[in-house]
Amino acid sequence: MGRMEERLKKAIADTAKTTKKVVKQISENPKNPKYIARHRHCVICHTPIPLDADPAHCGDQPCSDKHARQEKSRKRLNLMLYLFPAIAIMLFLFPILT
Repeated sequence: MGRMEERLKKAIADTAKTTKKVVKQISENPKNPKYIARHRHCVICHTPIPLDADPAHCGDQPCSDKHARQEKSRKRLNLMLYLFPAIAIMLFLFPILT
């Protein structure tokens, strides 16, 4: 490992350690003006939503519609990922078994 790589790894570790300390100080004190309550973000428009929101979108109509379309597309893709290889295997094995 070269000197440059060692220096870079040390700098990354120092930055990560410093950042964790600052974030911990800010996040633990609700009276701090920079305090940010724990939250997550809408998967569509990235606005802050509560941690317990399920599904992970803000609830606006456009976000709900887009999330429903994405979920339908994801389910269709999962079906194809399992169904097409199964059909290919059956087509390959069918001539061998008969």
